[in-house]
Amino acid sequence: MAKWEVRCFANARGEDLFDQDYRRQTPEVRAEFRATLNGLLAQPDIIGWSRANGFDRLSGKKFRALGKLRFKVRNVQHRPLGFFGPGRQAYTLLIWATERDGKYAPPGIRERALRRMADVQRNPGRAHECNF
Repeated sequence: MAKWEVRCFANARGEDLFDQDYRRQTPEVRAEFRATLNGLLAQPDIIGWSRANGFDRLSGKKFRALGKLRFKVRNVQHRPLGFFGPGRQAYTLLIWATERDGKYAPPGIRERALRRMADVQRNPGRAHECNF
């Protein structure tokens, strides 16, 4: 079975921005996030990263490279955004978002995720091992 590596986005100063997003969530939300992520990490390959297991790709050609973890806590649809890479068997968490009626919050969050993804692709050191 392949082992997945989870990475988190850090800014140029090395501050883990995804971890900051994560820590702002309630304990209940953090627990559901970890449960969803652990279920995905147990998958032997990318095929197991499916909607049924709490993952989906973003729609629209512009955002297709981005993925989202999908879970709901107290009627809020949480959508931590990320992408596969850098490297094989790695998934990098970029930013925390929520979704309601197909609209993401905060506004512009998908564009910010794309910029962060581009930063990691140019400089893989901007993604480092997460500690959840």
